[in-house]
Amino acid sequence: MFGNLFGSKKQSGSPASAPASKKARKVNIDKRFSIVAETGRGSMSHVYRAVDNESGRSVCLKVQDQDKSEAAAARASRSGRLTEGAIAIQIKHPNVVKTYEHGETTKGAHYVVMEFVDGQSMTFIRQSRMMTMPEKLELLAQAADGLAAVHAAGYIHHDVAPKNILVNRDLQAKWIDFGLAVPNTPAFHRPGNRTGTLLYMAPEVIRREITSERLDIFSFGVVMFEFFTNKFPYDAVEPMAQMRQRINAEPMDIHQIAPHLPEGLKDLIRKTLKKAPSDRWPSMSSLADALRALPEAS
Repeated sequence: MFGNLFGSKKQSGSPASAPASKKARKVNIDKRFSIVAETGRGSMSHVYRAVDNESGRSVCLKVQDQDKSEAAAARASRSGRLTEGAIAIQIKHPNVVKTYEHGETTKGAHYVVMEFVDGQSMTFIRQSRMMTMPEKLELLAQAADGLAAVHAAGYIHHDVAPKNILVNRDLQAKWIDFGLAVPNTPAFHRPGNRTGTLLYMAPEVIRREITSERLDIFSFGVVMFEFFTNKFPYDAVEPMAQMRQRINAEPMDIHQIAPHLPEGLKDLIRKTLKKAPSDRWPSMSSLADALRALPEAS
């Protein structure tokens, strides 16, 4: 269990000035860790709850498939992008899952060791748990704080979605999964990086235009829209139709779907979903402050 760690804690720095990451010798994870259970599986990796036999603590162990590790390492070498573990270990904030260590296994696969969070994704929390409006607003403000810390560390998350926000039993939000994160630098703002989860993707990403950290702000707007309405701001079903709609159509007005929501909250969400990045919130920290300033947050 983790205690309530509310409040906005902002970090500063950039990928260029970040300290050297803790990448150690190759590790035999079969000996180093005792697997308790598999907790997740993606297209590139497996995630386990495990016990670190050296420290004795319960951890989350993410192991990338060996062939995917080799391909990812080759791409990273060409682009100058760090590995997921090397990025995650730089971001230290109560609303970002703590990364203890990362490296390479004796079999050549990348691994990341993180704190184990006793909780569920925001998707599950939204669907299964009754919360008051102040609790909802505080949870989203915490998530905004965590994403602000990612940006302050010099990175764009690039896959902002409820599946990547864990919520523990004390309703504390924690960001996970930096597998698609990129440095917030001109080299990674260039058109062409169409990565992320389509339902939450910003228009400029789909159009393959120049990007910035405000693509994460748009995606967070979709997260908020869905959190309060159980719907998406676009109603197309097929992927190609979703992309065309994101480029050509305005998002549905949240007032039509959820007229009962407070006006200030609806205006706040509308601003995150503006097509032009310059029309959105200027930063995630300003969005966190706005969420906590709503009268309903008291």
